[in-house]
Amino acid sequence: MEKKIDSIVVGDVSTNCWLYALDGAYEVAGGKQPCVVIDPGADAERIAARLETLNWSPCYILMTHGHFDHLSGLPALLDVCGDGALPKIGIHRGDAHYLCPDALAAHQESFTVAAGSAAYVNALWQTLPNADFFFEEGDSVGPFKVLHLPGHTGGSVCLHDEAAGVAFTGDTLFQGSFGRTDLPGGNWNQLRRSLKRLLSIEGDTVVCAGHGEPTTIREESQLLRYLDQIG
Repeated sequence: MEKKIDSIVVGDVSTNCWLYALDGAYEVAGGKQPCVVIDPGADAERIAARLETLNWSPCYILMTHGHFDHLSGLPALLDVCGDGALPKIGIHRGDAHYLCPDALAAHQESFTVAAGSAAYVNALWQTLPNADFFFEEGDSVGPFKVLHLPGHTGGSVCLHDEAAGVAFTGDTLFQGSFGRTDLPGGNWNQLRRSLKRLLSIEGDTVVCAGHGEPTTIREESQLLRYLDQIG
C-alpha cells in the first residue's frame, strides 16, 4: 500500500519533520487531507506552510523520542494549526519528562552533556504542552504499531506502518549509522538490542529517520554484522 509522505528539514541540526497522509478513516475540518506530523523539531511556520501547500491537516503530532531537536517546534505549531480541534500529541511514557510544562530542566541537562552548556535551549525555550496520550510497546496509533526501542533515550520508538512498509525510526537508526547513547537516558546495550530487533522487520521497509536520507531495512542490515562483532 503506497502512502503519501512528505518531509521538511528543520532546526540547526537538520532534523527531519515527517508529514504522513492518512486515509479516509480519519477526518479533519475544511475538507483537507488528514495527516500525522512526526517530530516537529523547530521552524513551526515552515511546517505549517508546507501543510497548507499540501492541503493537509494533522490529526496527530507524534514524537519518536523526547530530545529538544525533535519537539521544540511543537508550541508554535499548535498556535498556527488554525481553527478546529487541535491534533492529539503523543510520546512514549519513558520520555514523558521531555514533554510537559516542567521539561526545561531535562532539556538543559541533555544539552549540557552534549554541548557543555544549556544556553541554546535557554535561548529558544517555549513552555511545552503536556502530551494528550502516552503510547507503549505494541500500541496502535493511527496506522502505526509502536515498537519501543530504548537505547538512544529510554522512550525511543519506531512508528511502524506495516501495511504500507514504512517505519519512522527517529534517532535509533539512520542511513549507515545509528543513534548516540552518551546523553541522559542513553544505554548502549539497550540500543544494540533495539537495533537488532528493528533490523529484523521486513527488508523492503522504508526507513524514515530522524536525520539524513531515507533508506531501507535491507540496506542497513549490514549493521547486524557490526553489532555482533562489537558485542
